[in-house]
Amino acid sequence: MTTVLSISRPSRMTRCGQCVRDRFLILAWSALLGLVSGAACVGVRLGLHALQWIFVQRAGMLPDAAAALSPVRRMLTPVAGAALATAVVRAAGRWSRAGYFEGYVEAVRYREGRIPFAPTLWRTVSSAFSIATGAAIGREGSMIQFAAAVASWVGEHSPGERSPFRAPALSRQVAWGAAAAVAAVYQTPLAGVFFAMEIVLGAWEWTEVPQLLVASFAGWFVTRAILGSGPLFAVTGPLSLSWQVLWALPLAILLGFAGPAYRGLLRSLHSARRWPLALLWSGLVVGALSLLQPAVWGNGDAALMRTLESAPALWSIAAVLAARLIATTFCVGTGTVGGVFTPTLFAGAAVGLAAGRLVHSADPVLLAIVGLSVFLSAVTHAPVMAGLMAVELTGQWHLLPLLLIMNVVSWCTARRVSPRSLYDIATPSPAEVESTLRRI
Repeated sequence: MTTVLSISRPSRMTRCGQCVRDRFLILAWSALLGLVSGAACVGVRLGLHALQWIFVQRAGMLPDAAAALSPVRRMLTPVAGAALATAVVRAAGRWSRAGYFEGYVEAVRYREGRIPFAPTLWRTVSSAFSIATGAAIGREGSMIQFAAAVASWVGEHSPGERSPFRAPALSRQVAWGAAAAVAAVYQTPLAGVFFAMEIVLGAWEWTEVPQLLVASFAGWFVTRAILGSGPLFAVTGPLSLSWQVLWALPLAILLGFAGPAYRGLLRSLHSARRWPLALLWSGLVVGALSLLQPAVWGNGDAALMRTLESAPALWSIAAVLAARLIATTFCVGTGTVGGVFTPTLFAGAAVGLAAGRLVHSADPVLLAIVGLSVFLSAVTHAPVMAGLMAVELTGQWHLLPLLLIMNVVSWCTARRVSPRSLYDIATPSPAEVESTLRRI
């Protein structure tokens, strides 16, 4: 009996020590992937700044650069960027053996996390020319895609079988990289965690939370150390909650219905990708609209900042929103490489601020933040991520309980209209994936 106990105790202790070591190694690996993904995002952003300087000789936000240009240059610069973006795509198709492009959501859900690096790199270069010259598309799309591709490449080259470290599934590693990328792009580490769970993984996998947290904060640390810190769209001073906050409920329901309509609008010109020199048409539309509204240039960050900081007049909000919706729809329809996350944030905030103006709210910026949050929830079907994104971007943490409740309302409303989210634009159904695999 004594002999058996003396043998079993070391065995249990060994197993316990092994579990602790394995857990530590996994967390360390997630931190490494977070640092790499964050560095990839910072690298793309610095490259975009350099290209912007080459084209417009101005740093800062693109609408400010557009306003400083002559009308002719403001009109032609997006067209020139679209032409170069088209040239990159055609060169990649003709001379590169880049292979099949894979989005990070599809890669995690259907391809075990494998993202071919070369096609992603070519698309990132194409996107850089479009974004740096004013395309009304989000730069975050190509940044997160590139970071996820880097994470996939690093994960595929993780330590081999002879190493004591056993790497987790590649799909999980790519999800960690995506969380870190969102944290790096928006300086929102908590929203990055739930972006990975609600959108990338598509499930609440709580066992992944420690790794996602470590990776997300590592990515946030990189961008904070290199580019500076602070909420990107900080609203100075706490917003007081009064009886007027009751307007948040009808606003959440309204934007819940608007979410599927917005998704449909972005898909409405999908056939434009077959037009000759399709990207040039989007450049032409952006250039023409920017003659009326320079705020059309870029991903909408300048318009969003102005909405939250200065609460512009109703007519001004409506004009910028209409022009940006047209421009973004053309960019998405013609196949401009980029995302629509930031344009969606602005659209929600603009409608919320307009609602605040219409009901004569004493603090219309409060409804702008509510609009930003509930519209993002309705469009992405990710209510927790949307709430955390809103408070991390604005610094208004005391609004989180209200935003989470309103986000659930808008999310449920949107799901009753359509079960598909914005990210289902790129994500095929399982039947479509099986059909594609058979053809390959």
